[in-house]
Amino acid sequence: MNLRHPALVAFAKGRFSALLFTLALLLFVGPLIPADRAILEKGLGIFSLVVLIACLRAISKSRRFFLFMVVLSLVNVGIGSAQMFTHLDSHGFTTVVLGFRLAYYLLVFLSIMGSVLDASPVTSDKICGAVSAYLLIGLIWARIYVLFEHLQPGSFLLPEQLRTESISAIWAIYFSFTTLTTLGYGDVTPRLPGAQVYAFLEAATGQIFLAVLVARLVALQIMHDPAKVRHRPREEG
Repeated sequence: MNLRHPALVAFAKGRFSALLFTLALLLFVGPLIPADRAILEKGLGIFSLVVLIACLRAISKSRRFFLFMVVLSLVNVGIGSAQMFTHLDSHGFTTVVLGFRLAYYLLVFLSIMGSVLDASPVTSDKICGAVSAYLLIGLIWARIYVLFEHLQPGSFLLPEQLRTESISAIWAIYFSFTTLTTLGYGDVTPRLPGAQVYAFLEAATGQIFLAVLVARLVALQIMHDPAKVRHRPREEG
């Protein structure tokens, strides 16, 4: 395999490639860790911290915003590490960790969408950004569901084997992506009104996002495709 292939080089140099790669590891490799649930959740927590760092490369090129996100990233890594490794499991501290993580992912998502939806040509890096944004929607809603369950225990009807106090909450990631893709297996069910409303909002967001994103990318491809440019016919005198 040619590691210097232009497509691979472009992927490696892109703003969104590292984020997409770490998100793929989090979602596809993390759950395969052969260990008990406690170690699995610890591993997913570490993966989440790596994703936070990878997000820095994908955010806006604005220096001021970048520095702000660096500070927010350091705060997230710091409090996330403290929550995982020092057993600071108080109700208030966990709420702070979830709130900071949710705010960070929201800002990264908005920054990525600003780049994906701008008028620049469609590239492999822009497509990586679009896929990353879609996956971030699932992670953002997973944090929202964990926050609901944390602040209002019983917001979700969970199988006993999925119950956990960890903010990595495998059940929330699982429920979020089955809702986002409208699979809806029914083994995890929102019970309280707030959780129910956010569940159907996520399903609607997933469908609207794909429709708008595909339409935008197709429009940009047509607009920047030289083959689509036609010479106007000469006007009759």
